[in-house]
Amino acid sequence: MLVDYAETLTRLERALGRSYAETPSILNVPGASAALKLDPFYYLALRPVFFELLGKWAAVPPSRVEETFARTGNLVLGPGKTRYPRPLTAFEEGTGTRLQLTADFVPAACIDRAVVMYGGSPGPLPVAGLRLAADQREALAAFFAETTPLAALCFGEPAGT
Repeated sequence: MLVDYAETLTRLERALGRSYAETPSILNVPGASAALKLDPFYYLALRPVFFELLGKWAAVPPSRVEETFARTGNLVLGPGKTRYPRPLTAFEEGTGTRLQLTADFVPAACIDRAVVMYGGSPGPLPVAGLRLAADQREALAAFFAETTPLAALCFGEPAGT
């Protein structure tokens, strides 16, 4: 059976947008959201919760959600077409609390398109108040070697360090 990934992606975007319209906190709220905008180009999508929720909202198995994102270029894959292999150290801006997150990177255009087209947002969402610990910059630069790198504003040090 052939899978129409473009149709599945549209279905996923529609479901994400509609869910965002009902519950805006599903995006961009540190500590509460399934995905947070790191910079103008990328969202950090918590794994596996982002794909599980999106699959539930769109009635698509989570494995198909991930496959669709990967095959349509909406899941950043590093050298060797692999996901980022380690948990990321992140913190909410203005706090000293470090978080260990297992996550993927999703191009902002995909999620922003969903919230604007189907979620009633007047424009793309702003960058969230979540930062990645600066000591990961080199490893992430190697991961993003074949695509647009993360912007410097993604990185920082928690308050009190």
